[in-house]
Amino acid sequence: MHWHAMALRDLAHCRNAAAPLDVWWWPDALHPDHTTRRERIDAILRTLLASYVGRPAAALRFEREAHGRPFLAHDHAPDFNLTDTVGGALIVVAAGGRVGVDCERGDRHVPVAKLARRWYTTAEATALAALDDASARRAFLNLWTAKEAACKATGTGIFGYLSAWRFAVDASAAAPQLRDLPTDAGEACRWKFHRLAPTPAHTAVLACRDLLATPRGFVVTA
Repeated sequence: MHWHAMALRDLAHCRNAAAPLDVWWWPDALHPDHTTRRERIDAILRTLLASYVGRPAAALRFEREAHGRPFLAHDHAPDFNLTDTVGGALIVVAAGGRVGVDCERGDRHVPVAKLARRWYTTAEATALAALDDASARRAFLNLWTAKEAACKATGTGIFGYLSAWRFAVDASAAAPQLRDLPTDAGEACRWKFHRLAPTPAHTAVLACRDLLATPRGFVVTA
């Protein structure tokens, strides 16, 4: 996917048409160091989503679903989701369906065997154990981002659901291949998963339900 540059000063004054599926990378450098994580995320969401809803950023109203997933409390507002990691935030905005996104640094070091036994299925943990260390780390992060993005799209949270989402164990940069899903997530044919790389240092997954559009990528610049 090609990423288009969008200056922050232009974003604040534009009115975006509700494209079927937009993905935005928002680098940490665009916000002062003294802002808290909550302040930074609130500012990002308000600045970006105001251009879709056609309202001033300060006038946007957010509410939460039963398990905490936020949504815009305005008629005909797009669905959205955000993931925040070292280096920046990734935000997806969708005109329809449900979306979830998760992003990690590709060089993140994790205790693969320990976390796989806790969060993944026995088959997934066994498959990871058969790989060399570098491949196991990449495959673990690929699984994690796919599973968490799916959980964020449904709004269930990860507890009790992470192992119910099953994907092929793959250390490559290919799109996640769904193998099984929770019964309350709907039919597998309703889902599509995209592997994204907002920077060379990051790997991410975009999970979409009832939305087959090809995503458009944007990088916010100073």
